[in-house]
Amino acid sequence: VVFDVADSDSKITVFTTRPDTLFGVTFIVLAPEHELVDILTSDENREKVENYRTQAVKKDEVERQASKEKSGVFTGSFAINPVNGEKNPIWIADYVLVGYGTGAIMAVPAHDERDKAFAEIYSLPILDVVEVSDKDDLSSEGIIKNSESYNGMSSFEAREKIVTDLNKK
Repeated sequence: VVFDVADSDSKITVFTTRPDTLFGVTFIVLAPEHELVDILTSDENREKVENYRTQAVKKDEVERQASKEKSGVFTGSFAINPVNGEKNPIWIADYVLVGYGTGAIMAVPAHDERDKAFAEIYSLPILDVVEVSDKDDLSSEGIIKNSESYNGMSSFEAREKIVTDLNKK
């Protein structure tokens, strides 16, 4: 899925197996080493971002993935969600690895444990878009809600329809 960056020609590509949760994206996270970090970091946030990057690269990938403590820094830029036009803040965080997928994730905190922990630390919105039968499994599939014309569809149906609709765009 491609997210345009507000006030920029840059685009962020993320890999997801769950396009049915796109309406639940409330922020984007780049790996600290991602090639767009320098371009997307605002002057006001540059010092914080550089300090964070310096600390993040000292940790190896296993340490970064295993850490229960989530940390990150806001870049000062926003991505445009392709399904609803919402502006989502772009952060960097060491739980995202540059060598995994595209080095960027669409954060859906209502349906992902790591994203939820990060959102809670930084008071970012959490929007539930899938009614699940197993409340203990945030990533489970169910019936879509809070997703405009896709409401009431199963996760499978919504995935197929959202991908088709994005391809048409």
